[in-house]
Amino acid sequence: MKPSKTILLLGTSLALGLVLRGVRAPLAASTPQNPSLLPEIVFVQAPEVVDARDLADRFPQGSRLVRLNPNRPDASVMNLTDGFFAATDPAVSPEGSRILFSGKDKADAPWQIWEMDLDGIQKRQITHCSSDCLRPAYLPHDQIVYSAMSANRRPREADLYVSETNGANPHAITFGPGDFQVETVLRSGRILISAESALVAEDQRALPRALYTIRPDGTGLMEFRPQNRENLIQSGTEELDDGTVLFVVKGAAKQGPGGMLAWIRPGVLHNSLVTPRQASYWSAHQLDGSTLVVAKTSVNSPSRNEKFDLYAFDLVTRSAGKLIYHNSEFSSVQAVPLEPHDTPRYYWSILHPQLKTGRVICLNAYLSASAPSGRLTTPIDRVRVLMLNSKQREEVVLGEAPVEKDGSFYVTVPADRAMRFELLDAKGQIIKAQRSWVWTRPGEDMGCLGCHDDKAMAPPNHWPMALSRFDTPIALGTPSPAGTAGH
Repeated sequence: MKPSKTILLLGTSLALGLVLRGVRAPLAASTPQNPSLLPEIVFVQAPEVVDARDLADRFPQGSRLVRLNPNRPDASVMNLTDGFFAATDPAVSPEGSRILFSGKDKADAPWQIWEMDLDGIQKRQITHCSSDCLRPAYLPHDQIVYSAMSANRRPREADLYVSETNGANPHAITFGPGDFQVETVLRSGRILISAESALVAEDQRALPRALYTIRPDGTGLMEFRPQNRENLIQSGTEELDDGTVLFVVKGAAKQGPGGMLAWIRPGVLHNSLVTPRQASYWSAHQLDGSTLVVAKTSVNSPSRNEKFDLYAFDLVTRSAGKLIYHNSEFSSVQAVPLEPHDTPRYYWSILHPQLKTGRVICLNAYLSASAPSGRLTTPIDRVRVLMLNSKQREEVVLGEAPVEKDGSFYVTVPADRAMRFELLDAKGQIIKAQRSWVWTRPGEDMGCLGCHDDKAMAPPNHWPMALSRFDTPIALGTPSPAGTAGH
């Protein structure tokens, strides 16, 4: 069972060119008079770019952030992170005056989140993480989101954290084993993230990464689309002006760090390739209209030592054109334009931090996208809820609740704890077991349509039987030994 959009039910219980040093003026939000001129860009230069599963290992020999005016004939760059061993993940503030980035001031230091002006002179450290913190992005109301990686597991996991832009009040918004990584913040205000699909526990990882959305308060986790299962390259994802989501994927036979451009168009359920399978791209971001700036290798045959240059890419012809920047000693990747952009919408959270529980309403557990007919046929008697003990990495049983004849159930569970569901028949045998992890936030009402429900389906317009009892929801929260979990 995967969470879907919050279901609004009756009653209040289920509501729901090149700046000179010393000059720090914001970039003007205007269209260039000469449409052939490209905006200034900031990007990563690195002597080596590797295909690393761990975000912290992408640049083993270090990296730096540089600024370039591609319209200058000398094509010289300004080093913005002099004195850092490595810097990556540039994100430009909505007004275009600041750059958020991940940085390591020393080779043996953990990655931290930093912010600087456009000229790189004034830098300030935002996070003071004991382990690596990477992939930052701006949120509305002077907040940021980033990925905080665990220190004691290989391959490591990561949770999403939100804090003020001054580093105050850092708090987690994810609570399950999924190696959560920030991709971008959509204009709708939702955070687009990637995670090991489908958020399975560490010892069960077998599927590639998938895209999910989540609200800044940690509610509303759901799969962005039922994507074709091809590995995302950890170089960031871009939302284009028309709502298209663009990213880079690696084919099963592709060697080296590059991959293919892919996108999910508005209103389309599945992703499709933009470039051929033999292509070798590492990152792509929108410059203007149908023009992207892409990191593309000029090497024809796959190589683990290929270098990436920056090109203009035409989405209409789906081809790389003008060479923007080349350096024989460095790969150039993660280029983003230094110009203002839309501020994402702000989500007003309706959570109740003083509460320790959340509620889950399932409309019809019989609905299942993985069932041959889209519906389970075995009569469901009850649902078992299991919780993951985060320290011992063991499951405990919270309890069981009845499933009504229409497939609905309604339970209260501990907040901010990873949990999953098992559907049982009258004999206690498992009919369907969820293998992914979800959670509720304090005071959240989380709704789902069914068990592994189809995201293209709308919920039926009827009052679920589980809400007809005066004693609902069923409170579950006293863990019992995992030996009763039915495994």
